[in-house]
Amino acid sequence: MIQFVGLDEQYYPAMATLLSKRHQVERIRYSFLPKRFEEAAETENLLREIAKNPFVNGIVALRDQQVIGYMLYEFKEDAKKGRHIIIDYPCLAISEDAHPRLIRLLYAEAGAEWIAGGYFQHIIYVPIGYDRLVYEWLEQGFRFEQKYAMLDIKNYEPKAKHTDTSAINIRRLAENDTEMLKSMSRWNSIHQASAPSWNPITKESLQDVKSGYAALAKDAEAIVMIGEQEGIPVGFHVYYEADTSSNMYTPNQTVDLPAASTNPQYRGRGVGKALADASHAQLKEMGYDYALADWHTPNHLASYFWPKLGYQPFMIRMVRTVDNRIAWAHGK
Repeated sequence: MIQFVGLDEQYYPAMATLLSKRHQVERIRYSFLPKRFEEAAETENLLREIAKNPFVNGIVALRDQQVIGYMLYEFKEDAKKGRHIIIDYPCLAISEDAHPRLIRLLYAEAGAEWIAGGYFQHIIYVPIGYDRLVYEWLEQGFRFEQKYAMLDIKNYEPKAKHTDTSAINIRRLAENDTEMLKSMSRWNSIHQASAPSWNPITKESLQDVKSGYAALAKDAEAIVMIGEQEGIPVGFHVYYEADTSSNMYTPNQTVDLPAASTNPQYRGRGVGKALADASHAQLKEMGYDYALADWHTPNHLASYFWPKLGYQPFMIRMVRTVDNRIAWAHGK
């Protein structure tokens, strides 16, 4: 019989072993994942650090007093999402000989507390390399929302054709490019609002985006590549050095790609590939080995473009929003 108990000091070593074994399975498919997390000592330190957060709680599954699974989850609240639960990438693992259905049991056990507290949106970061977790969440009513992928910059092969991109001038951002950045800020937002993403963009949020892009010109940590053709801005990529100490999937010498877009009037002409080629050459010269990108899964252009460049998806953000009528609608 399976028993569910709360987090306790005595369970951390066994939880860490489950997570390190999960990571070993993932690294068979994705060798870029940091090797150090195959060691239980590393995963135990990570789990303990996560559990220090005052808004993190968790449950442990036992069979014959042996740990066969665990789930850590964080209670969050903000103006955009309201009350929601996040189960981060390291926060769920089950024994290799446990039935995948254990995922459902952990979710049901912990979820009762969430619903009682009015937390109807549930978000989980799922490793693709551990397939059986993905299917269990799908069957629990979760959907794909965001994919995360890694590119090996060291072995990147240029994708653009010279005949298509010879007229494009690609350079690093300059401090006097503020107005150009403002003009480019709308491209991605407007695209995300169109079919089939249908991600609404308000006037207020668009203004925030415009201000954020303008600030890039004076951001010393941003690596911004701009593409121009006959004086017209045709595309951009934005990179930042990634924090490799904060998670278990980012290798050393990695950059994050939080924003990239092509002028809608120039799409289909090789601009994106030309920018990618120039950006990756620049990043390689700067000593970076990997680039991390993510995209909204309903965004059909991004879902096609980044994998075609060589970005390899390894993690999915999945979301379920429970009908909040469950708080009062009980058939009475």
